[in-house]
Amino acid sequence: MSEIKTIKNKKNFEEIFASQKVAMKIAKLDSFFIKLPHLPKKISAFINKVVPWLVLLGAIISLITTVISSLLAILSLIAFDLGLIIDMTGSLLIILLNTLLLTKAFKPLRNGNAVGWIYLFWANILSMLNSIYNIFIGDINGTGQISLTIILTILGFYLLFEIGQFYEFKKKQI
Repeated sequence: MSEIKTIKNKKNFEEIFASQKVAMKIAKLDSFFIKLPHLPKKISAFINKVVPWLVLLGAIISLITTVISSLLAILSLIAFDLGLIIDMTGSLLIILLNTLLLTKAFKPLRNGNAVGWIYLFWANILSMLNSIYNIFIGDINGTGQISLTIILTILGFYLLFEIGQFYEFKKKQI
């Protein structure tokens, strides 16, 4: 019984974040990236092979970050620093959801399933939102840091759309 419930919950998560309807909306962004110069096929293929493992590494690092952030959030509660509590909670929620997306992306990415690519897309969006959040709360300041954040975000999306050609929707086996 719990297995059926788990499948239903998994389906709901996938329907929200990685359905074909969502993929069609994301595909509209491809019109921007298609105009940019493309990487050689061998480099794109290599990136495609290592991406699942980099995602797994990112998920592990994000999990460690989540644990550390949780401990710091508890310390901010003890210190009753309201500003720190708000800052830590916002960042913690974003990192936690990012960790979930990276974890869920690993297996589909290894199997060439577009669902994993879409989870990776959402993880990139969350990283961008976390950077914007950190700029507003003052953790990222200065022209150099902000410029680097913008450049890395654009590079992340560029690479993501470069490897998008390797992924297709696959039917699930229950």
